[in-house]
Amino acid sequence: MNYFYLIFSLYLFSPYLLAEEGKNNHHLGKIIVTGDEEGSSLFESVQSVTTLTGDQLLKVRGVSLGDTLKNEVGVSSTSYGPNSGRPVIRGLDGDRIRILQNGLGVLDASGASQDHAVPIDPLMMDTIEIVRGPLSLLYGSSAIGGVVNILTNRTHSQYEEGFHGAVDSQLSSVDNGKTVGFKTDYGTSRWMFHADGNFRDTQDLKINGFANTSGVGARDKLPNSSNQTRSGGVGTTYVGTHHLLGISASTFSSDYGVVADPAVQIAMQQQRFDLNAEFKNISGLRSILVKSAQSVYKHQEVESGAVGTTFKNNGNETRIEFIQNKSEKLSGLFGLQSNIFNFSALGDESFLPETKNLAQALFLFEELQLASSKINFGLRGEFNSVDPIANSNFSAVEKKSFFLGSASVGYLYKFNPEWSVSSMLSYSERAPNYQELFANGAHVATFSYQVGDQNLDKEKVQSIDLSIQYKKEYVKSSLTFFMQKFSDYISLNPTGLFDDTDQSGTAGDSPADLAIFNYQSQSADIYGSEFDLRMEQVFHLFSGTIDPYLRGDYLRGKNTTTGGYLPRITPPRASLGVTHTMQALSTDFELQHVFEQSQIATNETKTDAYTQVNLGLIYKLDMDTKKVSLFLRANNIFDVEARNHVSILKDVSQMGGRNYMAGIRAYF
Repeated sequence: MNYFYLIFSLYLFSPYLLAEEGKNNHHLGKIIVTGDEEGSSLFESVQSVTTLTGDQLLKVRGVSLGDTLKNEVGVSSTSYGPNSGRPVIRGLDGDRIRILQNGLGVLDASGASQDHAVPIDPLMMDTIEIVRGPLSLLYGSSAIGGVVNILTNRTHSQYEEGFHGAVDSQLSSVDNGKTVGFKTDYGTSRWMFHADGNFRDTQDLKINGFANTSGVGARDKLPNSSNQTRSGGVGTTYVGTHHLLGISASTFSSDYGVVADPAVQIAMQQQRFDLNAEFKNISGLRSILVKSAQSVYKHQEVESGAVGTTFKNNGNETRIEFIQNKSEKLSGLFGLQSNIFNFSALGDESFLPETKNLAQALFLFEELQLASSKINFGLRGEFNSVDPIANSNFSAVEKKSFFLGSASVGYLYKFNPEWSVSSMLSYSERAPNYQELFANGAHVATFSYQVGDQNLDKEKVQSIDLSIQYKKEYVKSSLTFFMQKFSDYISLNPTGLFDDTDQSGTAGDSPADLAIFNYQSQSADIYGSEFDLRMEQVFHLFSGTIDPYLRGDYLRGKNTTTGGYLPRITPPRASLGVTHTMQALSTDFELQHVFEQSQIATNETKTDAYTQVNLGLIYKLDMDTKKVSLFLRANNIFDVEARNHVSILKDVSQMGGRNYMAGIRAYF
């Protein structure tokens, strides 16, 4: 029945979809590297950037954004079950990682808690760009740890005549998952029109053994981990000779289980409206870029059929970039950004007051190209305020305001066409968010009673990156060392006390009573290294080419105030893989090893090492003007028990077991 569903999905959508793979890809590098429309490769960029698109994205795509990116160098996932996973970059997550959709914030609530999913399905992502290290200069104080930019084709940057489109359909065994999605684009008379939609249905995740490390309770399946998601969008763009104007509207809805509590479901909805405009050759500038997004977001935590808490985030983000004309040596951009949103958590279990949030900023980024080197530098000034609104659960408190400054300088030197070295120094500041300032109540999804601190100061970090890069014909490699030194680093720390959650009269007398955690500031150091080696078309076997790769990362986080370790730091990891390509057939093998994490914070437990083996196959068909890719994958083929140390639920939730996937991707 499932295979009939897969074939029927392709048949249903294929007559309307006419496109070719790889068209209309945009790159964050165009923006990062001084707005250069030709972009800048990783080898030539001071900042560490990874781009996933096409077959690369097809191989790693998961149910959540975090699950999709969790094995990239320097990136892991919060993994609050299979349905909610936010990227963690170099040990930093939450409000320190800026998640963008087409260059603007996702305007959701995923940064407030690990059980809140990012409201965009990986099936709708054309390209994902990951920037490691601080990028707060361009995208705000919440980019103090890095940026993930999700690109879709809902508005366009170039004109293409006629119909173009794609269809995806996939089955997975680990969750009995069924997914189907489509995208269409039509160009006529300089106008581009777009439509897309997707459907995803998964059941409870299959695991190897007990979900809980105690060896009691649920076994072989992770209870309450199912997911039903629907999303879609439409857009139109006029692409003129010297300007373009695009608008789009999208909707996302998802109902998924909270694995920490079998009785709780989350019903999430978002409606989003985007504007994208570009005006070229105006007043001595190369171009002016205008982006704006308006979002209406809501999710409800439903317990046994009754709504407990409703989270809302309604707001707007707008940014204007002025791209300078590129001289022989100097190029750059300057701009302004505004982010305004109202956040609320209403209901009997609300632990946050309603807040009005504002961030306004000016930024500048310049790059100087010399004979064998380049230098870039940037500045940002940002005003940030959080204004709480009193209600029955929270009394009136003072509005908090912060002025934030950031600066960076980067240098890249090319010894010869093959070898280069780059370094970046930066100073960044981040304001404490509404949750860190004003939380006061039980947050059942994270097994904690959270208490904020209205006297928290802004977070400050000094960062340094040093990278050595090699590129020659079909070989690319990089070795990076980095360190971030924080003062007033804000974290959620256990107090050793319990709240009387069950109202028995005695705190801590039952499993229902929650441990009390306080948001506190301290000094902290985060440091590590990353290695990535890739070879293409170097070795030949069976009339095809063999492309091997080796990559790994090492990370440590220290609380320098107490001398202990920071919680939930990614353990050392290494991956060895090889892809064999022979005409239309591509097969790949990957061996992943995650080492034991024994450098743990107070009240944390060790996480065992594990090794997983993954296999994949992609076969490409050319059917007249159509291109069809058939793919089969087997992940964790030996059904190894694995737990993610970064996840707050790692002692009560396993990662998925053996998973077979089959799918079709068609371009017309």
